[in-house]
Amino acid sequence: DIMRMARLVLDTNIFVYEKTHYRQIRGGAMGSTFTQTLANIYMLDWEQQLIHDQQVDQEIYGRYIDDVFMTTNLTHDQLKAKLENAHSKDPNIRISYSIQSTIDFLDVNVSNEGGHLKTSIFHKSAAEPYVLPYTSDHPRHVFRNIPYAALLRAARIC
Repeated sequence: DIMRMARLVLDTNIFVYEKTHYRQIRGGAMGSTFTQTLANIYMLDWEQQLIHDQQVDQEIYGRYIDDVFMTTNLTHDQLKAKLENAHSKDPNIRISYSIQSTIDFLDVNVSNEGGHLKTSIFHKSAAEPYVLPYTSDHPRHVFRNIPYAALLRAARIC
């Protein structure tokens, strides 16, 4: 039964930190495939009204894990009210938001220039540099893949 398996995964997350065993009592393990899927299902339910509103207004709505990007022509106060309403829907979901004409979303810088969206690559300092010291103990194919991955990332973003 799926519910029993879900409970098993969520209720038996045990880890060790500084030689002490702990059991996580709420939520799931970060990085677990099951937990990611469950979080996406949970978020999909939570965001239905936002998605509907964006579709009705012919605006953009996108989410990757816990980062959301949306466009709007609402006033600042109207948008704030909409986000506060979404925030109050579920105490387990905390929203922090930034309302700007230029914003970094994941690996993309998006700007509204006269009603047209322009994109460019956003360079996260944590993701740089794309150079791996040749003395590191990585398999050689990892070194060869770095330029390819960087070019592929640039092509996908722009």
